Parts: sequence; structure tokens; C-alpha cells
Amino acid sequence: MSSNSLSRNGSGVHDGSGLRSRPIVIGDETFPYSFGRGCVPEIAAAIGNLAPDKLVFVTDDDVLARYGRELDTLAGAIPALILSHPAGESMKTLDCLTEHLETALRAGITRRSVIVAFGGGVPGNLAGLMASLLFRGVRLVHVPTTTIAAMDSVLSLKQAINSGVGKNHLGTYYTPEAVFTDVEFFTTLPERELRSGLCEMAKNCLAIQPSALPGLRAVIAGGALTAPDSLLWLLEASIAAKSAVTVRDTFERRAGLVLEYGHTVGHAIEICDHRARGAAGLPHGTAIALGMLVAAHISHARGWLSDGEVGVHYEIVTGLGVEPVLPPSVRIDDVLAVVADDNKRGYLPLHADTVPFVLLRALGRPELTGELPLTPVQVREIRAALDVIVQPSASAPIVIG
Repeated sequence: MSSNSLSRNGSGVHDGSGLRSRPIVIGDETFPYSFGRGCVPEIAAAIGNLAPDKLVFVTDDDVLARYGRELDTLAGAIPALILSHPAGESMKTLDCLTEHLETALRAGITRRSVIVAFGGGVPGNLAGLMASLLFRGVRLVHVPTTTIAAMDSVLSLKQAINSGVGKNHLGTYYTPEAVFTDVEFFTTLPERELRSGLCEMAKNCLAIQPSALPGLRAVIAGGALTAPDSLLWLLEASIAAKSAVTVRDTFERRAGLVLEYGHTVGHAIEICDHRARGAAGLPHGTAIALGMLVAAHISHARGWLSDGEVGVHYEIVTGLGVEPVLPPSVRIDDVLAVVADDNKRGYLPLHADTVPFVLLRALGRPELTGELPLTPVQVREIRAALDVIVQPSASAPIVIG
């Protein structure tokens, strides 16, 4: 990676602008994350300092329609190619990846070009995989425009698309040159997307850093999720939580696996709902929130989480506007079939009818198998927990307070 105007060491503002800059350390890799409010022109200047011969923006049609003017500002006078696609999981396919790669090559990109992921987690993953493949690696910049991308997916080196079997089966690890965001992007998000992203931030609080729960409660109780100060705090807290578990785990194969909390069942619910309802299906973060409830009920049934700790899960999830019920379009048997193909298979030796799971012994304390925050869970345990959120009137231990 070539250097740029941002320092890759230290903390605080390093770029001479109004952007705050934080070094993100993931194992052996480091990259700067710069963010602020009303700072799109400063982000454009920082991208320009990379001296690219061409910018390739990877985005989706919804983001392009909403932020086309900001994209023009980011491009400035640099020749730019815009690769867009209808929003949704249909972007994370081999067909879309191949089409974008071929279009970029025909447009004459070179090793001096920069791929700019502009949008949410889906364009970010697609752009990251593109950057890693083109000429065996060209520079990648993330400009996340959603809370779920800014507070979760860009705080990782993982770049992946889906297979026909399940989510994120085809991918690699690739370090961005830099990440830039303006929290003003989040203030114009539809409420569904905003709250979905904050569910991933809630995962960080529940599974990694429960000390941040009072701050999250205050943001929820204040009803000011879109206030710039709230968004800046949420972003800082997300960076701190994720960095705590990835600082010595480049590939998120050891301590970083705790970031999969809620994802085993959450991904399966998301896939099943999108198969049934298409783009009207649950957003990613909402599905992960349901997956966290399932994980909490399994831990409770094992005698690990108390009633009160399960109640904290419900308090935070419902406070973020998630109905704690499995959608009517999703069948438990279908969820279990997808869970069987979860991408964490292979980390643990497992018996038949068991799945590797992130479970909590207490808030912020995952159960470990050796040094891995994974434990075998039987399919019957998952079914029992899913039954609770299909019929929430059953004796679910919900104690809030």
C-alpha cells in the first residue's frame, strides 16, 4: 500500500482538516479511519492526495440517487467510473462481481487507480473483493454511508460475496488504504436502515463491551439517534469495541470470532426472509438482533445468562425498534437448514446435528473452546430458542430494568 496524507500511527486528528482520525489496528495491518460532520469536501481532498489516475466508485442505485451530488464532490476533477446496481443481496454475487470487473478493465483502469466503496456493507464487500482481485491488488477506500457499514463492516479486513448456498462463502481479506465517513450521511437514512446498523453496534456492547451499554441506553432513551453528537459517540464506541478483539487477530479467526455473535441464526433468518419476500425482507442488522435473542435463550437454557441478562438483550433490541418475533414468512425448518451451512464450520470438531456458535457466559464474556469464542450447540437447542421467538407469549425470561 502506498502512503497518503493520513498518519498510520498515533491518534487524534492527523490530516490537517476537520476530520477526526483513528488508527485501526487489525493484527498486522493498520489503516486510518477518518470521520466528522459536514466533511465531504475534506474527504474529497484526502482521496485526491492519493493521486489516482482514475476513481472507480462501487455503489448501488439507491445510494446513487440519494447522494449523487456528494459523489460528484468526492470525484472532483479526477476521471471517474461509477459502477452501480440495484440495491440488495443480488449485488453480492459472482455475476455482479464479474460484470463490474470486466467493465472496470474495459474502462482502462490501472494499478494507479483507486476503488472507492460508496454506500453500505453490500457495495463495500463487493468493492473490497474487486480491489483485491484487480492486478492482484489495487488501492481501496471505503466511504460508508450507512451505520451498519461505518460501525461494523469497514472495521474488518473481510471482503466477501455470497454463494448459491449461503452468505459470505466467497471472499478474501484485504486492507483498505483508508476509511472516511461523514455522519451527516446517516441523518438522511430511512429509519429502518439506521436502526438496523445500530443493532450491530448493540452486538458489540452485549458481547464485547457492556461498559458501553449506559451510553447506548442514553442515546435510545433520548430519542436522538440521528443527532450528530450521538452518531459520533456511537461510531467511537463501535471502533473501540471491535478494535479490542481484532487488534491481535488479523483474520478474525480467534478472539475476533466473538463478532459473529447473533450471526449464525441471524444470517439464516435473513437469507430465508429474503428468499420469501425479496427486498422487503429484514435488513441485516435486524436479522442479527433476532439471532442475538436466539443465542441469549440458548445461553439461558444452559444456565449461563440470567433472566436479567436476557432481559437486557430484549431491552436494547426492542429499544432499537426491532419486533422480537420471527417473521411469518420464515419457517424454523428452513432456518435450521441454512444454519447447517454456516461459514464457521471447520473451526471445531463437531458431532452430527451440532453447529459452532458464539454464546455468552455473561454480558461481554463469551464461552470459550480453547482460545476460540465458539461452542458446539445442538440443533434441538436452536429449535427450542427459535420456538420462543415464534411464540413470544411463551415463558420467555424477559426482565427489563
